[in-house]
Amino acid sequence: MRKEYKHLAKKMSHGQQMVFDNEFELRCRQPSLGVVYALLLGWFGFHRFWLDDRKGGLVFLIFSWTLLPALFSIFDALCMRELCTGYNNKLAKQLYDDIQQLSPY
Repeated sequence: MRKEYKHLAKKMSHGQQMVFDNEFELRCRQPSLGVVYALLLGWFGFHRFWLDDRKGGLVFLIFSWTLLPALFSIFDALCMRELCTGYNNKLAKQLYDDIQQLSPY
C-alpha cells in the first residue's frame, strides 16, 4: 500500500487491504504518462478524459480548432502531478467506501 493511503489500511482487514492495493494499482494514474498524453493529445483533451474530467475534456474537444487547448494542455502538463494526485485521492476514497460497503466484516 502506498504511504499516502496507510491511514486507510488501519481500518481494513488484510484481505480488504489486498483488494484495495490491487484495484488501486490497476486504476491509479501516473503523472509521467499524463504529461505525455497532455503534450501529444492534449489539443483534443485526451488527458482530461483520461483523468475522468469529462466536462474539461469536452471543452478541449469543442475548442480544438483554436490554439487555446494547445496552450492549456501545456499548462496541464506542468500541473499533472497535482491533477493525478487529485484523481488518485478520489479513487482511493471511492475504493475504500466500496470495499467497506461490500465487505461482510
